[in-house]
Amino acid sequence: MAGKNWNTRSRDLVIACGVVLLVVGILSQPLFQGLNRLDVDVLRGLQAHVWPSAAMPDSPVVVVAIDEQTHASAPFSGLPKVMWTPQIAAVQDAVLGGGAAVFGWDVILPTSASAYVADRQYDRPLLRSLAVSARSGRVVLGDAQIGSEKIAPHRALSLAVRGAANIRPLSIVVDDQGIAREVPLMVAHALPDGGTGPVPSMSLELASRAMGAAPAVRPDGTVAVGDRVLSGSQDNPLLVNFRGGTNTIPTYSFADLHACARSGNADYFRHNFNGKVVLFGLVLDIEDRKLTSNRFAGEPDVTGNVRPCIGQASATAEPVARTTTPGVYLHAMAVRNIMEDSALVRPSAASRFLATVPLPLIGALLFALLGPVTALLCTAVAVMAWTGLAGWAFDQALVMPFLTSLVGCVASAVLMVAYRFLVADKDRRFLARAFSSYVSPNVVKEIVANPDGLKLGGERRECTFVFTDLADYTSLVEKSDPERLLPVLNAYMDGMISIAFKHQGTVDKMIGDALVIMFSAPVRQDDHADRAVACALEMLDFARDFAARQRSAGMPFGDTRIGVNTGHAMVGNFGGNTLFDYTAQGDAVNVAARLESVNKALGTNICVSGDTVARCLSFFGRPVGVLYLKGKDQGTEAFEPVRVESHDRDWYKSYLRAYDAMKSGDTSAADRFSRLRESYPDDPVVVMHADRLNRGEEKADVRLSDK
Repeated sequence: MAGKNWNTRSRDLVIACGVVLLVVGILSQPLFQGLNRLDVDVLRGLQAHVWPSAAMPDSPVVVVAIDEQTHASAPFSGLPKVMWTPQIAAVQDAVLGGGAAVFGWDVILPTSASAYVADRQYDRPLLRSLAVSARSGRVVLGDAQIGSEKIAPHRALSLAVRGAANIRPLSIVVDDQGIAREVPLMVAHALPDGGTGPVPSMSLELASRAMGAAPAVRPDGTVAVGDRVLSGSQDNPLLVNFRGGTNTIPTYSFADLHACARSGNADYFRHNFNGKVVLFGLVLDIEDRKLTSNRFAGEPDVTGNVRPCIGQASATAEPVARTTTPGVYLHAMAVRNIMEDSALVRPSAASRFLATVPLPLIGALLFALLGPVTALLCTAVAVMAWTGLAGWAFDQALVMPFLTSLVGCVASAVLMVAYRFLVADKDRRFLARAFSSYVSPNVVKEIVANPDGLKLGGERRECTFVFTDLADYTSLVEKSDPERLLPVLNAYMDGMISIAFKHQGTVDKMIGDALVIMFSAPVRQDDHADRAVACALEMLDFARDFAARQRSAGMPFGDTRIGVNTGHAMVGNFGGNTLFDYTAQGDAVNVAARLESVNKALGTNICVSGDTVARCLSFFGRPVGVLYLKGKDQGTEAFEPVRVESHDRDWYKSYLRAYDAMKSGDTSAADRFSRLRESYPDDPVVVMHADRLNRGEEKADVRLSDK
């Protein structure tokens, strides 16, 4: 049976592994790649709200923001950006004069101020600033491709920065859901020689200039800056890591910097911009905002997160958590990722497949081997552990297959539950239904948990049987009103069966008022004899109390008589395909029934065979004789369980001495029982033996004519 149980478990384990491989294989298909992309967003949200990152090092990147404060300040209020060129020049010169490594434009001015004013020299300050900065490679303008339309800086601005040498694409990668998670490293673009080819994106260009090394694409497709290969650059787009959030990027209001430049506060610029990569862009409520992988972090815009040069911190409205991020921060984070080599990395397809397997496998195995509640709780613990592991890996810039694993775990668990319901647990449900009406609930649980312990069909097994019957039942039925009698009989049988279940017995049969209870079937019980005797005693106590209450109510309820015997019998399912019954057949059952009957002749209520007493670890009672039941050549020694109080000790000892004398053929036995009869005239067993011996019968052999 242990082998069968192991085979069943092995089958379930193989099925669980197959289910996991199927589920993970399906989830690896292109249809579900959206889960892989969503991993970054969810893990970033958890990182922001559940396990905030440790303190970040000072950012090598800063943002000069055209913010709402700028638009509300003079001289910018109501003035088109193309008319801001003198102010932009002043700020750019001050920032670069403060030691900034490079100044990148995330703002495109496609027109000239000459379209609005007659002064052809209006843009000269900016053109001069760009030309001077371009000679040292410290300024980069941006252009953008929107569909088939290219938006580029005005021709005068392009010429000032020496054309394609200092213009780079402000490209980002937007997926089919409109979410920007990646920034390309290399983009097809105009070359200085007039041709077209791959050039660094704005982010890569700014980072490489600050690092003092040229970027290059290696033969294996990775991108390197000097001798350092960038993590996550295998597929060209850089998966932006928003670790720490946009508030780790120092952001300066353009209006404040303009006022600072006009005041001549060069120290402020040296203190805040020396050695920094500067991105000049928009941080506005509506314009140039992107849905990014930072969308679940719920961060407010961070304009004013540095000490301003002029006056107090910018008086903006109460910060509001936003799902969108200003585009300039996407580039700023990409630059930071390149310089710190902290871009997010996805495992290879094979590694991702293998990393997806553990959690679904745990879920499948738990639901294959454990009960649903225990499996659910253990799976919840596994999910929390997996979430913690994925969060830790994300802090290390590794994107583990988080959502795919969760979905795979749920799918695998559901499939295993379905498998168990339809296949593995079908026999268990059959057993539970088959035995729930006549087996103790504890026994049903054990049968269901270990179905291989139950051999369907038939087998020879040693069991102990308890047979109960109600005296004068036929007369009671004939004389009682059925409407009154049936509830009483039902209550009696319910109480008796409850006691049988309490001792983990199995109800073999109910025949009118009679019950047949078996122990050690269908589940083996090493202490079946002790259980049976204890059950019989408790049944007798219940029956006596029940009968007394019915008699006081006017119903002539009879005494309960009980027989207990131990022996081998055939137990199992007997019948056919249409109808069968789990029962026991054999002489051991018949002897229990006959022992119940002889109680009437002996004057006892419980009669236990010597075979049962011999198998009890503890039995207290008295022998009542060697009974020769009808049809039996061999005698059956019978015992009556007794509860001896302190004042009955003398009676018990006297009875045992008299019985031993009778059994051994001692001639003094008759006198002993006669004296016992005088002292205990109400003891039916003593009276029976005294009468037998006086009639000349010998020893303890009691021959009964009935049954």
